[in-house]
Amino acid sequence: MSEEAFHIMTQMDLEGAETQAVLQCAPLLTGIKMSNLLHVREGQQREVASMFEATPVSSRILYKKNGRISVFLYREQRLKRFLSVGKVRRLLDSFGYRGMELPEILSRLSDRYQRHMDGRGEFPHEIGLLLGYPPEDVSGFIENGGKNFLCSGYWKVYKDPARARRIFDGYDRAREAAIRMAGNGTGIRDIIKYTS
Repeated sequence: MSEEAFHIMTQMDLEGAETQAVLQCAPLLTGIKMSNLLHVREGQQREVASMFEATPVSSRILYKKNGRISVFLYREQRLKRFLSVGKVRRLLDSFGYRGMELPEILSRLSDRYQRHMDGRGEFPHEIGLLLGYPPEDVSGFIENGGKNFLCSGYWKVYKDPARARRIFDGYDRAREAAIRMAGNGTGIRDIIKYTS
């Protein structure tokens, strides 16, 4: 992160839902990523929902407990297209999502994520697909138990680290741009509007 972006960030309300959305989800906000997870306080649920009203970003609560929530934010059409790609669809089907459309997929993911977070089930590795990670990296993570990766950043990479590093660099640039915009008083809706 540049010195300028870091300085701007130190002036922001780090507890605010909008700041957390900028810090955690900049690649999604700027249109280069199709989905993201946002973790905020439960009392910020309405604020998060209102931030994304009348934008191309949809939201779904995946987990709620002990005053915290995990919100899955996504660009619906892009996510649907990605999930319909052959190798992505086949891997998603192997996780038990055969024949499901996006609303059913998100409902099942939410149930599985909630069960895992409550200590009643395995981690739902399919979340990597819904976050747009390459299917070979999702399956590589599972096959290797999270070890033996070639590089890591926004996810652990098991194939094509050069491509992944380019993506990671793009995500980092998006975060810097979103921080600068937010530091200049630009709200979430306008960041989405101006950069998408």
